[in-house]
Amino acid sequence: MELCAQGVSYSYPDGTRAIDGISLCVSSGEVSCLLGPNGSGKSTLLLLLSGLIRPESGSITLDGVDIGKLEYRRTCGILFQNPLDQLIAPTVEEDVSLGPRQLRLSPEEVEARVRSSLARLGLLGLEGRSPFRLSGGEASKVALAGLIALDPEVYLLDEPSSSLDLKGIEVLKELLRELKGRGKIVVIATQDSDFAYEVADRIYILSGGRIIAEGSSEVLSEVELEGIGIRAPAALRIYRRLSPPLIEPPKNIESLIDALRKLLPSS
Repeated sequence: MELCAQGVSYSYPDGTRAIDGISLCVSSGEVSCLLGPNGSGKSTLLLLLSGLIRPESGSITLDGVDIGKLEYRRTCGILFQNPLDQLIAPTVEEDVSLGPRQLRLSPEEVEARVRSSLARLGLLGLEGRSPFRLSGGEASKVALAGLIALDPEVYLLDEPSSSLDLKGIEVLKELLRELKGRGKIVVIATQDSDFAYEVADRIYILSGGRIIAEGSSEVLSEVELEGIGIRAPAALRIYRRLSPPLIEPPKNIESLIDALRKLLPSS
């Protein structure tokens, strides 16, 4: 399965061009990251890929078919940057059950999906709580649990790590590995270069509504991220300060430590 944008442009009602001629294709079994600062167009691009807004020019297709001609809401799920924009039910349990109920599953299957998704994110025990009485991290995980319960083929996640603590981020990374292994399409909008560096199979760097660079995680070592308002991953910042440098940029802090250990004389 392949989700593609071809020559997509979009302007806000005041005439500001938010997306300017973007083309990309994301495939099943891959985690793709849209990396850019605030105002770069990444959230708007997610909305376009979700079908919630339509491009003024260009097309968005799933396996070659315009998403407007598909029952796309059954195929695609989106996590908004602010979870309160999508939490609407009186309780956590009811909110997470909305997607499965729309699929007209049996009550037993709905309950199983709700419990499984809540357990997956460490939320069991919060079923009866109001979504509006949760911390920011808990609310984000409840919104994500709703997507997991829906189990779409396409996951579009806007800043999913921004309000999570360390444990929550590790749970999210494990979930992304699971979705990738199940052949899902995952697109993440983020300004966290460390997160993108670790989880993405492919990274699209956005600035001013355009893709200015794309590639595997190595593309982050080829672009002057600070020039567009993004802090380079910590491992890359340390790598650039080493003299002499390592043979190749490290994937993360752990691989950097391993490489440095090989260079240091053993005691």
